[in-house]
Amino acid sequence: MRKEIVDKLSVISPEERTILEGGDVDLKRYNYTGGTVLEPGKLLSGRLFGIRTHTRFAAFPEHSHTYVEMIYEVAGSTRHLIDGRERLELKAGSLLFLGRGVRHEIEAAGEGDIAVNFILVPAFFDAAAISIGGTNALAVFLKNNLGLAASAGAYLVFELSGNIPMENLLENLVILELEGADSRRQELQRITLELLLRQLSLMSEKLLISGRRDREQAVTLWALGRIEEDVHCTLGGLASEQDMTPSALTRLLKRRTGCGFTELLHTARFNRALTLLRTTDLPVTDIVHAVGYENTAFFYRRFQEKYGCTPARFRENALR
Repeated sequence: MRKEIVDKLSVISPEERTILEGGDVDLKRYNYTGGTVLEPGKLLSGRLFGIRTHTRFAAFPEHSHTYVEMIYEVAGSTRHLIDGRERLELKAGSLLFLGRGVRHEIEAAGEGDIAVNFILVPAFFDAAAISIGGTNALAVFLKNNLGLAASAGAYLVFELSGNIPMENLLENLVILELEGADSRRQELQRITLELLLRQLSLMSEKLLISGRRDREQAVTLWALGRIEEDVHCTLGGLASEQDMTPSALTRLLKRRTGCGFTELLHTARFNRALTLLRTTDLPVTDIVHAVGYENTAFFYRRFQEKYGCTPARFRENALR
């Protein structure tokens, strides 16, 4: 992030001034009761999402949220304790997603440790024109965090350091907030945030699997990432890497995503085929083999069933 923006984020806030004068983090700034559950109402004043700079110079006590939180480390580092047992350090370029209900505390940050918090209430995902969808890690995480029940220990960490397009999106979100979030800027923020989430949903290779206390979650997210990255992978191969039987892995995937391995693999293959049809002029037969199918007739039949047209017609429509 550009130096002039980091400089603006580094300005000592009134809350930080109080801390430097001998005070402490006051949770009444973050909810109406002073309890340990942080609520969006007092922070957002009716908005569906917002951005604030993380409070430095004092430990932030254990708390949870009624919203999904993203924490982006701009400079320096911050050290976090999740659910009282899992420690992680965010360094510049790290992006942490925290699920609703996760217990979370943060060690005191120094002057050069700059992080920004994104507050996303569930209604944001209802109101925004966003469709992450599918079975990628981020989609599953959000699906599990937007219901009425609090999540249990769910978090994700993406490593985005050096990824210029993603850093630019995050920078633009912060700039719009610093300029004053009027209705026009809020709409630009919404569009930018949707694009950020869509891009993250396609970036399994940047996902650091976290929440290892919940082995099922970790294995599920790992498997989803592998299926997306390698449409030629096999159930046996993935199971062997996790020291599981194929039947145990497919039961786990079914329980966690609602889909078995074969269905997940077909989805990933057809998504890859759609991308190739839109973005290349490869013959359809080459695309069929590229996405892992040997039986061309099977591919054509399934494609017609899923999309109501032939691959060639889909390509024609996509190019109009």
